[in-house]
Amino acid sequence: MAPGLFIVLDTKQMMEDEYKPKYRWGRTWPGENGLDGKPLQDFIGFDGEVIIGRIRLEDSGPLKGQWQWSGQGPFRGIKKRLLPHQGYAETAREASRMAEDYYHQLLALNGLRHEG
Repeated sequence: MAPGLFIVLDTKQMMEDEYKPKYRWGRTWPGENGLDGKPLQDFIGFDGEVIIGRIRLEDSGPLKGQWQWSGQGPFRGIKKRLLPHQGYAETAREASRMAEDYYHQLLALNGLRHEG
């Protein structure tokens, strides 16, 4: 970027454009803290009682700061699985979107519908 050139960000628009998870997400390990004493940034998503996926912040290593997502889904009725079933995203919201998209695709592949 050239010196003196500024980019004006519309934070209100950015927040409106930010993905809003469709399912209920909660802490994987409620009350647990990491080595730094802060709550673990590790969450699981639910469609009713079905765990649809997990997201967690990488706190060390070459992917530090990235959010890992992994897709899951119901155990009953699943005869075919999809790959890849996990990956990385830059934000928690984007990681939750990836896990939720995986869940939707998994259900469609197996002719199932979500609970909620």
